[in-house]
Amino acid sequence: MLTPTHVRHCTVYGGRGHVDEIPLDLVPREPDFPYRPPIADRVSIRQIMARDLVCVRPDLDIGTVVALMIGRHVGCLPVVDERRRPIGIITKFDLVEQLDAAMHLSGFGCPLPADLSARTADDVLMPIALTLDEHATIAYASAMMVSEDTHHVLVVAGDGVLVGVVSAKDIVQWVAEHNVLSVRRDASC
Repeated sequence: MLTPTHVRHCTVYGGRGHVDEIPLDLVPREPDFPYRPPIADRVSIRQIMARDLVCVRPDLDIGTVVALMIGRHVGCLPVVDERRRPIGIITKFDLVEQLDAAMHLSGFGCPLPADLSARTADDVLMPIALTLDEHATIAYASAMMVSEDTHHVLVVAGDGVLVGVVSAKDIVQWVAEHNVLSVRRDASC
């Protein structure tokens, strides 16, 4: 029998505002492979960061920002100055927040803006972009993302120039690949 500490709840929101609490069976189980200590505290983020960056200037219109994110399949766009130093970041979440704010205004009798593209990147960017030195470790980047509740960290060289972006997806992919390699090595013994 499950004890209360083994059961969690999943809140499901329906289309009519109906909320269901669904118990989930989350009993921990032993892994199928031997435990190996993590190496994320010895691996540099340079090994996993995206280097083919799409950056924008603060005066770029929102329509182009959205088109770039969709067309390039990126979750964030660093906003940089003329020396390619980060001054902020725009994420998909930032854009959804702006849309939500506009929709709430329209609920109070204000019409939705007819031309959201009249706004600029500077209007929606998060002005404090989290940055890490290119020699930081995957473990440090992970801890920073968790403590700051973010999914992207900008990677800078010693002179502050943007050289990469690390996303939570990059870290998860690295962990998955690392564990798959560990299991395969153990299986061949």
